[in-house]
Amino acid sequence: MEKNEQMLPYYRQCFVCGETRLGRLGVRFKVVNGTVRANFTPTEKHVGFPGIVHGGIITALLDEAMVWAIYAATGQFALSAEITVRFLKPLPVGQTVEIVGYLVRKQKRIWEVASEIHDEQAIVYARAWGRFVPAPSEENEQWQSALQQAKT
Repeated sequence: MEKNEQMLPYYRQCFVCGETRLGRLGVRFKVVNGTVRANFTPTEKHVGFPGIVHGGIITALLDEAMVWAIYAATGQFALSAEITVRFLKPLPVGQTVEIVGYLVRKQKRIWEVASEIHDEQAIVYARAWGRFVPAPSEENEQWQSALQQAKT
């Protein structure tokens, strides 16, 4: 891991960042130069049609990147209020991709965030834009205490 990279924590039960032994995707995000990034290689367990990753899995990955982008920038969790996804190209099973998320701007009580999924050749499979609201302070504290530290 580079000096300017920081691994983000994870929640063991989360569908996206949770532990694979619990049937979760096991995606671990890190902060890199103001963005959050993670790698993922989909398998046959993630298909919607033969050989193609289910759109719900793709949407979950994009949503997760946006939540962690807010967390990395603010130290707070947020809840999805609106997400728009553009599916640009079918994502094949076995294709390792990078998921990237970043904070676009904060307006009063709304964070605008974006994310994308691309491969090593910079082919973009999907992009998302979202509006998120801060989690209530009690839940934010509870969720913070449930986090596990990722190993580097």
